Amino acid sequence: MKESVFLRGKGVAFNTPKTVLVAGATGGIGKAQYPDATLIRLTRDPAQLVKLENLTIDLEFELLNESSISQAINQIKAGSIDLAFIATGFLHDHYHKPEKTFKNLTSDHLLHAYQINAIGPALLCKHLIPRMNDQQISRIGILSARVGSISDNRLGGWHAYRSSKAALNMLIKNFAIELGYKRRQLVIVGLQPGTTDTQLSAPFQASVPDGQLQTTQYTAEQLLKVMSCLKMEDSGKLFDFLGLQFEP
Repeated sequence: MKESVFLRGKGVAFNTPKTVLVAGATGGIGKAQYPDATLIRLTRDPAQLVKLENLTIDLEFELLNESSISQAINQIKAGSIDLAFIATGFLHDHYHKPEKTFKNLTSDHLLHAYQINAIGPALLCKHLIPRMNDQQISRIGILSARVGSISDNRLGGWHAYRSSKAALNMLIKNFAIELGYKRRQLVIVGLQPGTTDTQLSAPFQASVPDGQLQTTQYTAEQLLKVMSCLKMEDSGKLFDFLGLQFEP
């Protein structure tokens, strides 16, 4: 079993980020408070954002519209972001439920899941990478899911969600390989948040064992802690909220 990145010892964590970007800031995890830093918050509706003690820059964007992504990111100074956290994701809504059988597959559901879970984050990274600080090691963390691991799939089902997250994991690996060729000081990883008390997990919380449902604040703090311990050789990998690597 791989050891947690938390056990690497002192001297691994990077300097406290001066500028942090969160995409999907109105989500349960995304809106949890960050350390003292300028916080850039990307969201569909900035009016829904809670006020924080941090200095905040709130930008409107639509994840499914590349022009909207570009317009928002272009307002950020190139090379200024130390840490970026993409906290977007889709599992269900009023029209789409996780499929229990292939008989429930629809093109609309599959396309919707791929657009939000894979295509949107990939296009966001496309425009975000030039804004990352290249004078030191900077980091991008994207919410993934252990159920998107092909090697770990034992139960099947949830076809659209599993496959779209698996696609995201491949894109993360591709980005990491290309950034390595270009010798960019940028680590990009997928992050498994665990079962967090959000709207995404709400219909499934009854089956969560006692003590395993996490608050958004705890999850955000854990994921930040994981990201602060990452080395360049971790780029392209997947980590859970306890700092443990898992296979795609």
